[in-house]
Amino acid sequence: MEKWAASELKQADLGDARRNKRLVRIVEDLAAQPSSSVPQACGNIQAKPRA
Repeated sequence: MEKWAASELKQADLGDARRNKRLVRIVEDLAAQPSSSVPQACGNIQAKPRA
């Protein structure tokens, strides 16, 4: 069974499959912890938006 985020974002094309996978992972993490910041929800520094 597909995860809901992957199903919802299957049309997303960020130009690289790794970016698409990262988008799905970030959306799933944020949905699991909606009141957290991106780094807190994702649990790693790579998920932080760059300035």
